[in-house]
Amino acid sequence: MIWLGVDGGTSKTEAVILSDAGILGFSRGDASNHQGVGLDQAVQTIIAVIESALADAGIKLDQVSRAVLGLAGADFPEDIDQLQSGLAPYFQRVPYAVVNDAEVALAAGTENSYGIVAVAGTGTNVFGRNVEGRALHVGGLGYEYGDYGSGIDLVREVLHSAFRSAEMRGPKTQLEPMVLSTLGQPDYSSLSRALYFHQIPPLVLIVLAPLCFQAAQNGDGVAITILQNLGQALGESVIGCARRLEMLDIDADVVLAGSLWLGRAPHMHDRFRETLSTSWPQARIRVTELKPVVGAALMASQAGPVHAQRIREICRTDPRLKGIE
Repeated sequence: MIWLGVDGGTSKTEAVILSDAGILGFSRGDASNHQGVGLDQAVQTIIAVIESALADAGIKLDQVSRAVLGLAGADFPEDIDQLQSGLAPYFQRVPYAVVNDAEVALAAGTENSYGIVAVAGTGTNVFGRNVEGRALHVGGLGYEYGDYGSGIDLVREVLHSAFRSAEMRGPKTQLEPMVLSTLGQPDYSSLSRALYFHQIPPLVLIVLAPLCFQAAQNGDGVAITILQNLGQALGESVIGCARRLEMLDIDADVVLAGSLWLGRAPHMHDRFRETLSTSWPQARIRVTELKPVVGAALMASQAGPVHAQRIREICRTDPRLKGIE
C-alpha cells in the first residue's frame, strides 16, 4: 500500500509518499494557508506539491491508497469543507481527509495515541487528544483570540522594542541596530516610512525573529524578556488544553513543533518548561524528531503501533524528513 501525507502552512507546503518499502517521494513548495493566499491559490499549490512528489516517486495519484492533508487555516468545519470541496476534483479516486496542521504535528511527534503539541512557527497552535480520544484545539487564530508565542508575535515584539529603544521611550536594546541592518534601513524614520507605506512586505519581516535569539544569547535583557514571555504563554496554553482534556494527572508527551523551538538562546524553552512544571510535572516534553508531514502520512497509513514504529525508523534515515518545521 502507498500513502500520501501533506503538511501545508503559512510559509511552505510539503508532501511525502510512503509505502512498506520506504520513502518513495518528497516535495516542498510555497505557502498554502488559504486564509493568507486564498482558496484557489492554496489548492493549486497543494496539487503542484503533490504532483512533484508523485513524479519523484515515479507513480500516479490513483496508485495512492489514502491521503491525509494537515493544513494551516483548517480551523473550523467551514474551513475544512471549503478545502475538501476545492480538492475533491483532484482526489476523485483516492480517499483523503483534511485536518488542521497541528494534528499531523502531534502524530509525528509522539508514538502514543494521546498527547499535546505546542506549535510555534510563523503562527502558533496547541492541539491535544486525551486517552479517551477526545480532541481539542486551543488557539491558532491570533493574538485577539488569546494566542501568543508565534513568529509573528516575536517579530512584532522585536520591532516594538527596537522603535522604543531608538526613540528613547524604553530601555536600550541590541535589537535597535540589528533591525536596521537586517532590513537595510539607515534610521528609524526611514524604517517607519517603509513599514507605513508597505514598502517592506509583511512576510519579509519574519527574518527579524532570529535576531531576538541572537540578542538574548548576547545577554540583552529586552530580548531575554521577550523570549521568556513567549515561553510562558505557550506553556499556559498547553496547561489550559491539558486541564480541559483532564490530562493533568497523567503522564503524556508534550510535543514541540515549529521553527521557534530551534532558536539558539534557551530562554523561551526554559520558561516553557518552568511553566509546565508548576501545574503538570508529569508532562514529558519532547522536540519532535520528524516533520509534521510524516505525521500526515502515518495518519493516512492507519498503521498499528509496530508498523508505525517501523515507518518512523525509515523516515528518521532521511534528512528531508527530520526536524520540527
